Amino acid sequence: MSASFAVLIVLHSGSIIPIAPGRMRNIYYPQRKAEYVTQAQLRTTNQKDLLTERDFSFGIPQPQSESEPPEERAEKTFEVQTKLLTPKRTYEIIEAQVPSELIFYRVPIAVPEPELAPSEPVGTSINAVGGDVPVRKAPESVPSATRIYGSVSIADIAESVKAILATNEESARVVLGPEDIKIDEAENEDVGIDAHRLKALGEYQIEIRVKGVDPVQRRVNIRAQDADIS
Repeated sequence: MSASFAVLIVLHSGSIIPIAPGRMRNIYYPQRKAEYVTQAQLRTTNQKDLLTERDFSFGIPQPQSESEPPEERAEKTFEVQTKLLTPKRTYEIIEAQVPSELIFYRVPIAVPEPELAPSEPVGTSINAVGGDVPVRKAPESVPSATRIYGSVSIADIAESVKAILATNEESARVVLGPEDIKIDEAENEDVGIDAHRLKALGEYQIEIRVKGVDPVQRRVNIRAQDADIS
């Protein structure tokens, strides 16, 4: 055996082949793919058994022998397929088990009341002694949604629905994700709606979509939570 080669044992077959020392030192030995042959092994090895050509199967995972007959694999495949719910059954489960209103609690963002500007018009009132007392008119209130810290996203809604459906074996098989939740954007975004999240207190209409059947209509109610409650 030439001293310019390190002798390597191929682990998956037991073949002994020569290989460049640097390749053995930097690649195969650190990855424990091969071991150096000892002098004792060389003495007990017939030189005719040493491979001088590249082993093209080295490092390639060999297919495992089939441990179970095709009949059993077919039965398992059929069992998995039968566990999938039909769209109609999925709709029935969601309609029956998901309540009409899903409630979430979020901390509202406090908005200071606007002060009366000096330029605002004033009115008059009659005091007890008959004199006119100027009274500043309060500004007309413009209804607006109360914003919240964070939001309620379609992912939050989907997780809430899945938690409800996880109460029994059949309903737990319903496959549901954020992409199956649609928020009704009929109202203006200023009241706390966009395509993927709700950002204000209030009630909102959503759809739980099931492919192949009509969506399930539900309502999301976001209520105020005390900021001191963790």
